[in-house]
Amino acid sequence: MDIVVVTRKFQITLTKDVRNKLGIKEGDKVVFIEKDGEIIIRKC
Repeated sequence: MDIVVVTRKFQITLTKDVRNKLGIKEGDKVVFIEKDGEIIIRKC
């Protein structure tokens, strides 16, 4: 589990571990899905 800080502009940085697990690179898009009160992040 990774913990990140929300900036004053409400932005977060995905940690390297998360980016690697999801195969996310610069320019990729992600989607946030709410399911059972939790948020799921998926690569588009």
